Amino acid sequence: MTLTAVREREVLLRLARFRSLNTAQLERFLLPEPALTTGSRRVITMQILGSLRRRGLVARSAHLVGGPGGGSARLVYHLTDAGQRSAAGLDPSVRLRQGRRQGSLFVEHALMCAEVALAFHEAARTHRGHELGEWMPDWQIAELLGSSRVVPDALLTYSTRNWVFDAFVEVDLGSERPRRFAEKIAAYLDLYRRGGWRRWLRAWPLVLTITDNAARACVLKKTTEDLVLRQRDALRLSRLEFDFAALPTLLGLEGPLGAIWQVAGREGLQRLIPEDAQEPSEVAPTVATR
Repeated sequence: MTLTAVREREVLLRLARFRSLNTAQLERFLLPEPALTTGSRRVITMQILGSLRRRGLVARSAHLVGGPGGGSARLVYHLTDAGQRSAAGLDPSVRLRQGRRQGSLFVEHALMCAEVALAFHEAARTHRGHELGEWMPDWQIAELLGSSRVVPDALLTYSTRNWVFDAFVEVDLGSERPRRFAEKIAAYLDLYRRGGWRRWLRAWPLVLTITDNAARACVLKKTTEDLVLRQRDALRLSRLEFDFAALPTLLGLEGPLGAIWQVAGREGLQRLIPEDAQEPSEVAPTVATR
């Protein structure tokens, strides 16, 4: 396959898994090489997307974004029905879905899921001996869990030379009340108790919740703590780990491997991997001054 064909294939499969991606995210997935300039990345990405659009495999729309780019429009890409069929031909695990237009909240959720995935991809790329071995999307997890009341947004596997962990990922836009989030955590506890997950997981995963701001992370941590303490088997459930972080922190200097996580039942900020289980970074870190 030519390099262009390989990149086109990756665009189709990334869009099949995340449903929606903006131009900047596609650039980061496709062209992580630091040797390329920002301009070169953008030109190459737009050429690939242009080719796929002309063949009717991808379509784009302008999506209004908040946050740092508040109120600005960013191009967002998704597969057409033909693109979905093409992706399924490349990877039989890709589920065929009808190309129904999704609402703004759905797109925002998909884009935030992609940001979280990119944060872990980039952490693995910049640390020797690290690997993001798997990022399973919600629709694949749903097939494994069957009739479960909860379906995580993703399941990831991350490893170093001497450490590995699995984690369910929950992306929270702050659109639900804490009470509704408590119901989701209760469903996780029920899933754990039933034990069916043991057929396809080596151990119960961490549950990572990424919110849009730090205050929301604090609220959801407290909600989870209160719920677990009310359970009859609270002592047994205390071995489960529920971690919370805000997206701006996840994308910050320390990244997802830093001491950025609030853990239910613990004080202070924690790391997902102990410091002595991490390897030196391939890329020299930027020194922050106060």
